[in-house]
Amino acid sequence: MRRETSFVLIAVLFVLLTLSVFAQVWVLPTEVGNVIDVFPEVQPVAVPSVVWGVLAIVCWQGIAVIGLRLVALARDHKFEASAKGWIHAIIGCLLVFIVLVVSAFIALIMMGYATPGVMLGLMGGGILAVVAVVSLVAFLGNRRYQYLAG
Repeated sequence: MRRETSFVLIAVLFVLLTLSVFAQVWVLPTEVGNVIDVFPEVQPVAVPSVVWGVLAIVCWQGIAVIGLRLVALARDHKFEASAKGWIHAIIGCLLVFIVLVVSAFIALIMMGYATPGVMLGLMGGGILAVVAVVSLVAFLGNRRYQYLAG
Protein backbone atom coordinates (compact mmCIF):
# COMPACT_ATOMS: atom_id res chain seq x y z
CA MET A 1 0.00 0.00 0.00
CA ARG A 2 1.29 3.45 -0.86
CA ARG A 3 2.23 5.73 2.03
CA GLU A 4 -0.19 8.44 0.85
CA THR A 5 -3.10 6.01 0.82
CA SER A 6 -2.28 4.65 4.26
CA PHE A 7 -1.92 8.20 5.62
CA VAL A 8 -5.37 9.16 4.29
CA LEU A 9 -6.96 5.97 5.67
CA ILE A 10 -5.38 6.50 9.08
CA ALA A 11 -6.48 10.15 9.12
CA VAL A 12 -10.06 9.21 8.19
CA LEU A 13 -10.16 6.52 10.89
CA PHE A 14 -8.84 8.95 13.51
CA VAL A 15 -11.46 11.54 12.52
CA LEU A 16 -14.20 8.90 12.73
CA LEU A 17 -12.96 7.76 16.14
CA THR A 18 -12.92 11.35 17.40
CA LEU A 19 -16.44 11.99 16.11
CA SER A 20 -17.70 8.76 17.65
CA VAL A 21 -16.31 9.70 21.08
CA PHE A 22 -18.01 13.09 20.71
CA ALA A 23 -21.27 11.31 19.84
CA GLN A 24 -20.96 8.98 22.84
CA VAL A 25 -20.12 11.61 25.41
CA TRP A 26 -22.18 14.57 24.29
CA VAL A 27 -24.58 14.06 21.39
CA LEU A 28 -26.27 10.82 22.49
CA PRO A 29 -27.13 11.85 26.09
CA THR A 30 -28.18 15.34 24.96
CA GLU A 31 -30.48 14.05 22.25
CA VAL A 32 -32.05 11.46 24.55
CA GLY A 33 -32.69 14.28 27.02
CA ASN A 34 -34.30 16.36 24.28
CA VAL A 35 -36.57 13.47 23.30
CA ILE A 36 -37.57 12.99 26.96
CA ASP A 37 -38.46 16.70 27.18
CA VAL A 38 -40.77 16.40 24.17
CA PHE A 39 -42.12 12.89 24.88
CA PRO A 40 -42.04 12.27 28.66
CA GLU A 41 -43.75 8.89 28.19
CA VAL A 42 -40.48 7.41 26.89
CA GLN A 43 -38.66 8.14 30.16
CA PRO A 44 -38.44 4.40 31.05
CA VAL A 45 -36.23 3.71 28.02
CA ALA A 46 -33.94 6.74 28.44
CA VAL A 47 -31.11 5.10 30.37
CA PRO A 48 -31.23 1.78 28.46
CA SER A 49 -31.14 3.66 25.15
CA VAL A 50 -28.06 5.65 26.17
CA VAL A 51 -26.32 2.49 27.41
CA TRP A 52 -27.26 0.63 24.23
CA GLY A 53 -26.07 3.53 22.07
CA VAL A 54 -22.73 3.75 23.86
CA LEU A 55 -22.19 -0.02 23.57
CA ALA A 56 -23.13 -0.01 19.88
CA ILE A 57 -20.70 2.82 19.21
CA VAL A 58 -17.99 0.96 21.16
CA CYS A 59 -18.41 -1.99 18.77
CA TRP A 60 -17.76 0.26 15.78
CA GLN A 61 -14.90 2.02 17.58
CA GLY A 62 -13.27 -1.37 18.11
CA ILE A 63 -13.60 -2.06 14.40
CA ALA A 64 -12.02 1.32 13.61
CA VAL A 65 -9.06 0.64 15.94
CA ILE A 66 -8.57 -2.77 14.33
CA GLY A 67 -8.81 -1.02 10.96
CA LEU A 68 -5.91 1.23 12.01
CA ARG A 69 -3.84 -1.87 12.73
CA LEU A 70 -4.77 -3.48 9.41
CA VAL A 71 -3.80 -0.31 7.52
CA ALA A 72 -0.43 -0.33 9.31
CA LEU A 73 0.07 -4.00 8.38
CA ALA A 74 -0.83 -3.34 4.76
CA ARG A 75 1.46 -0.31 4.63
CA ASP A 76 4.37 -2.43 5.86
CA HIS A 77 3.46 -5.29 3.48
CA LYS A 78 2.76 -7.67 6.39
CA PHE A 79 -0.98 -7.97 5.83
CA GLU A 80 -1.16 -11.61 4.70
CA ALA A 81 0.73 -13.13 7.61
CA SER A 82 -1.13 -11.65 10.56
CA ALA A 83 -4.43 -10.30 9.25
CA LYS A 84 -6.48 -13.40 10.04
CA GLY A 85 -6.61 -12.77 13.79
CA TRP A 86 -7.52 -9.12 13.30
CA ILE A 87 -10.30 -10.03 10.88
CA HIS A 88 -11.62 -12.51 13.44
CA ALA A 89 -11.65 -9.65 15.96
CA ILE A 90 -13.69 -7.52 13.55
CA ILE A 91 -16.13 -10.40 13.12
CA GLY A 92 -16.39 -10.63 16.91
CA CYS A 93 -17.19 -6.91 17.20
CA LEU A 94 -19.82 -7.24 14.49
CA LEU A 95 -21.40 -10.25 16.21
CA VAL A 96 -21.61 -8.31 19.49
CA PHE A 97 -23.28 -5.48 17.57
CA ILE A 98 -25.77 -7.94 16.05
CA VAL A 99 -26.59 -9.26 19.54
CA LEU A 100 -27.15 -5.67 20.71
CA VAL A 101 -29.46 -4.99 17.75
CA VAL A 102 -31.50 -8.15 18.31
CA SER A 103 -31.78 -7.51 22.06
CA ALA A 104 -32.86 -3.89 21.47
CA PHE A 105 -35.37 -5.04 18.87
CA ILE A 106 -36.91 -7.57 21.26
CA ALA A 107 -36.84 -5.21 24.25
CA LEU A 108 -38.53 -2.37 22.36
CA ILE A 109 -41.26 -4.68 21.09
CA MET A 110 -41.85 -6.13 24.57
CA MET A 111 -41.96 -2.65 26.17
CA GLY A 112 -44.26 -1.25 23.49
CA TYR A 113 -41.86 1.38 22.15
CA ALA A 114 -41.41 -0.13 18.68
CA THR A 115 -41.84 2.94 16.47
CA PRO A 116 -41.28 2.37 12.74
CA GLY A 117 -38.29 4.72 12.48
CA VAL A 118 -36.40 3.09 15.32
CA MET A 119 -37.20 -0.42 14.14
CA LEU A 120 -36.15 0.34 10.56
CA GLY A 121 -32.89 1.80 11.87
CA LEU A 122 -32.26 -1.31 13.95
CA MET A 123 -33.05 -3.60 11.02
CA GLY A 124 -30.82 -1.60 8.68
CA GLY A 125 -27.89 -1.66 11.11
CA GLY A 126 -28.39 -5.34 11.80
CA ILE A 127 -28.57 -6.25 8.13
CA LEU A 128 -25.45 -4.19 7.43
CA ALA A 129 -23.58 -6.04 10.18
CA VAL A 130 -24.77 -9.46 8.96
CA VAL A 131 -23.64 -8.64 5.41
CA ALA A 132 -20.25 -7.53 6.75
CA VAL A 133 -19.85 -10.74 8.79
CA VAL A 134 -20.78 -12.94 5.83
CA SER A 135 -18.37 -11.00 3.59
CA LEU A 136 -15.49 -11.32 6.05
CA VAL A 137 -16.14 -15.03 6.62
CA ALA A 138 -16.23 -15.55 2.84
CA PHE A 139 -12.98 -13.58 2.53
CA LEU A 140 -11.29 -15.73 5.16
CA GLY A 141 -12.62 -18.91 3.55
CA ASN A 142 -11.36 -17.83 0.14
CA ARG A 143 -7.93 -16.94 1.52
CA ARG A 144 -7.62 -20.32 3.25
CA TYR A 145 -8.52 -22.12 0.01
CA GLN A 146 -5.90 -20.13 -1.90
CA TYR A 147 -3.20 -21.04 0.63
CA LEU A 148 -4.09 -24.73 0.44
CA ALA A 149 -4.22 -24.70 -3.37
CA GLY A 150 -0.86 -22.92 -3.70
